Order: sequence, then structure tokens, then C-alpha cells
Amino acid sequence: MESNTKTLWYVGLFVILGIGVIMVSILMLGGDRTFLKSFVSLRAQFEQVQGLNKGSIVSLSGINIGNVEKIAFVQGTNQLEVIMRVEKSYLPRITEGSRVEIRTQGALGDKFVFLTPGPSTNSPLKDGDQVEVAAASDFLNVLSERGKETERVFDIINDVHKITKTISSGDRLEKMLTNFVKTSDNLNEATQQAKSLAQSLNANTTQKQLKDSIEKLESILSKLDKGQGTLGALINDSSLHSQLKSLLGGTQRKDHIRNLIRTSIEKNDASESSAAGRADP
Repeated sequence: MESNTKTLWYVGLFVILGIGVIMVSILMLGGDRTFLKSFVSLRAQFEQVQGLNKGSIVSLSGINIGNVEKIAFVQGTNQLEVIMRVEKSYLPRITEGSRVEIRTQGALGDKFVFLTPGPSTNSPLKDGDQVEVAAASDFLNVLSERGKETERVFDIINDVHKITKTISSGDRLEKMLTNFVKTSDNLNEATQQAKSLAQSLNANTTQKQLKDSIEKLESILSKLDKGQGTLGALINDSSLHSQLKSLLGGTQRKDHIRNLIRTSIEKNDASESSAAGRADP
């Protein structure tokens, strides 16, 4: 009887040990080694945490290192504090200067906390420290934060659609493309003509004529600058300029004209008097 009791005890102990080994094997093979890990808490404060829930993943440069443990309002403010439970083994990589932000994961839009490590030369954060929040870089998160500005983008897209629809109606687009092709052909033709003209100007005879003309013009300008010829003398002789100015000037010009008129009248009177004297005898 005693032997049977001992046998039952041995069998029961063996079964219990077997179940324990099986459970440990399942946990080890399944990758859930939480009971073997040590965790610390980190905090971060956000303006809003739309879509983020307790238990959401905490990622360090793409590696899952923990979960969101708690989300609550900060007393006296409208800020929301997110408490993250992360593996202690990754703490040396979360140094001072690390940044945290909320990003979107997958097509369903699940939110998670993304940690960007700070410089490796800085001191690691400690249990309970606060991580600085980075500016939102996730596209969907930016859209949610800038809702009013996003509406403007859609308004612009709607306006562009209306313009495109208006242009496409009544075969306008086809006519515009036809006119564009004609304009392109005309521009090409004008370019060819300009090229032909340039080639003709580059011909030897034309170059020689152009060179001779430039040399003649340079010779004329050189003579004028040296005061040669009548025009050169007029340009370079200041006395001639003064005389012309005195002749054509305002008050002096009137005096010259008055003297000429007076001289003409006197000569006319003298001629009439001499004519009358001869007629009296």
C-alpha cells in the first residue's frame, strides 16, 4: 500500500515537472521572456495623443523596447503625460538629447511611440526621467495637427480640378494643343532663319565688309577726337562754341538783329536822299 502511494507521488511530481518544462519551453520559443527582463519608466508630455492607447508599442529606432503604461493629464495644465515602460537593457542608448514623438504604424493607422536616441557620448537617462518631445515628422500626424491648413490644400486641388474640367470642355484642350504645336513650329522656323542669318554674317565677304566699316568709323571718330576737320574743330574749339552761343543767345541776339535793322534803315534813307537831290535840278 505504501509502495502504491509513493508511486503516485512520483508520478504526480513527474507530471508537474513535465508541465512546467513544457510551459517554459513554450514561453521561450514564443519569444515572451518578460518575466526574465527588467523594466524602467520614462515620461513624455504631449499636446495631444490622438489614437495612442495604453499598451501601445514603444520603439527605439524601429526596435520594440516596451509599451505605454499610462496616459494621464498633467495636473494644472492641458498637457498629457505618457508613461512608457521600457526594457532597462536599452537605457544606455536613451541618452540626454533623445527625442520622442507619436507616429502612425500600418495601414490601419495604429499609433506608437517612437524614440530617437541622443548622442552616444551623453549620459543615459534614469528611471523616471522625462524625454524631450520632438516636432512631428509623421505625415499623418502632421495632417491631424494642421487640419485647417490641410483644408486649404484640398481647396486648391478642387480649384485645379475645376480649371482642368473647364479647359477640357468644348475641345478647348485639343485646340490649345494644336495652337501650341503651331507656335512651336513657327518658333522653330524663326530659329532656323536666325541661324541662317548668323551663318551669312559669318561668311568671309560679310566679315570683311563689317570689319572695313568698323575701321572707317573708328578712323572718323579718331579724327573728330583729335580736332581734325571742320566738325572736329567745332567739337574741340571752345571759342567757336562761345561765339555761336553769343550769336544765338537771347539778349545779345536781339542787339545784333536791332543793329542790322538800324543799319539797313539808315542805308535806305541815305539812298533815297541822294536820289531826291539828283532829281531837283
